[in-house]
Amino acid sequence: MGFKRFRSLIAAIGIGIITVVTIPGQPLKAATFFKDKVITIVIAFGPGGGYHLYSTTLAKRMKQYIPDMPHIILQFMPGAGGLKAANYMYKVAPKDGTYMALLSQTAALVQRLNTGKTGYRYDASKFNYIGRLVSMDAAHMLYKSLPSRDLGALKKRKPGTVIACTAGKAAQGYINARALSVASGLDIKILTGYQGSARQNIAMQRGECNYQPGAWNSWKARRGDWIKKGLIKPVALTALKRHPDLPNVPTIVELAKTPEMKKIMTFIAGYAPVGRAYTTPPGTPADRVAMLRSAFDKAVVDKNFLAETKKRNMLIGTAKGAYVQKIVDGIVSTPDGVVNATKKMLGYK
Repeated sequence: MGFKRFRSLIAAIGIGIITVVTIPGQPLKAATFFKDKVITIVIAFGPGGGYHLYSTTLAKRMKQYIPDMPHIILQFMPGAGGLKAANYMYKVAPKDGTYMALLSQTAALVQRLNTGKTGYRYDASKFNYIGRLVSMDAAHMLYKSLPSRDLGALKKRKPGTVIACTAGKAAQGYINARALSVASGLDIKILTGYQGSARQNIAMQRGECNYQPGAWNSWKARRGDWIKKGLIKPVALTALKRHPDLPNVPTIVELAKTPEMKKIMTFIAGYAPVGRAYTTPPGTPADRVAMLRSAFDKAVVDKNFLAETKKRNMLIGTAKGAYVQKIVDGIVSTPDGVVNATKKMLGYK
């Protein structure tokens, strides 16, 4: 089944009837808790993109490694570049193990950049990280409609020749586009209001924009044909190091000209190893977190899972939840000086 068939707003992996019997005051152990339950994976963006593809593929296999094989459904919750879903998971979602989320990999970065501001009602370091499917090195893709796809040549063109379509100023697309602009010296016009990578792809085809930063693994899985045909070309990466697939493509850290700017780009690129990581809300019982982590770890080495990801050209680079937790803690504890300089660069108050 091709990726284009992922269209539904709610993707159910099986159908079940919820009938739960509990003894008041006696929490169920993880081994018996998931009987007749439904697990919901909240996705911070709309259907049709890489978040959808990876989550559907994982859900089909992960359920097999949870006691009593609870059904798993996907719930899409786009809004404010992932902020809506992060706030929901932190404040509203049940904390009993029946809710997981695939939040934006920039959730910790955005939180740190907006510390103290109203509207940011979550702490990324307090989520329980279940595991990561793949890192999220962002490839800065230039579309064929541009007069050149060489950064040096484009800098000689009139300002605004390169146009990005992004969801909003809090979105990773905006952050990545602004980072490339500053690191490379290229004047980029950044448009907002384009929710989801699928819509942004269409905008490029329509000529509304000609540049889009997005996860390299997602580009390969969703638009591998575009890459092969030369419709899009990667010119930089938001990553801490070069990707094995793209040994000649520099990172934004490399493009930065001064030590101070390199610190800023390192802070921004720090979200890449967070990647497509699944979480549960803070307060989820430890034994259920452990059970979900175990199921995740088994699912990602399942031969059927690996065969399916290979067939769909999905890159896989898994990491355990504890590793992701340390990465997020490091982002949240970034020194104020670096954070303030980054905010100034991004135009945040």
